[in-house]
Amino acid sequence: MQHPEEPRQALTSPAPRRRRATVPGDETRERLLDAAEALFAAHGYSNVSTRDIAEAARANPAAAHYHFGSKEALLEAVFRRRLDAVNAERTRLLDVCLAEAAAAGRPPAVAAVLEAFVAPTLRMGATEEGHRFNLLAGRSSTDPSPEVRRLVFAVYDEVGRRFVDAATAACPDLSKEELFWRIACVYGAMMYIRADNGRLEHLFGPGFSLSDGEGALRYAMPFLVAGMAAPPADGEG
Repeated sequence: MQHPEEPRQALTSPAPRRRRATVPGDETRERLLDAAEALFAAHGYSNVSTRDIAEAARANPAAAHYHFGSKEALLEAVFRRRLDAVNAERTRLLDVCLAEAAAAGRPPAVAAVLEAFVAPTLRMGATEEGHRFNLLAGRSSTDPSPEVRRLVFAVYDEVGRRFVDAATAACPDLSKEELFWRIACVYGAMMYIRADNGRLEHLFGPGFSLSDGEGALRYAMPFLVAGMAAPPADGEG
């Protein structure tokens, strides 16, 4: 009988890169995180078992449960390993732009608010590890499984609310409904860039890549800023 967590065929992922560790258990933990990140990004949370992850990490089949307790806790560890520093930087940049605006007695600049929220995330794609995580984050943003939705809300809510508050202050002429839709467009663009599903590269041909974080900042950011800063659609601003 097939094990309930064992897939019908082996899943593949890039071989996790070994990191120097002072304790063997720490090295195993890092390999599990690398393998989980790659497999979740490639196949989705629901289609990967802890046994798949242990096999890709060259670890004991029970290693994932030993180090993390559950698959859901492992997914959270994967997210927090990358996101804690990114969210801290987003929060710091938001604090800076809000403080500068308050000192000058004006609303925060739309460009500064978007730069604080979007840029740290897009810059992650410049490294192999960051690009792999961006693929996972992009996929997870539309994952319907309750475990993934709970995690996405938990790890993004605090900084997300800070961004909404800052955007509200930066766009005082917008109704709440219009601000909602403009922020939806910002999120949509950011998630599509991070998901990097190859569709645009297919349409444009070789030489283009959504993993080019600096290109995204150079070309996509002015577009997003212009959209957020545009006059209200109803003309009442």
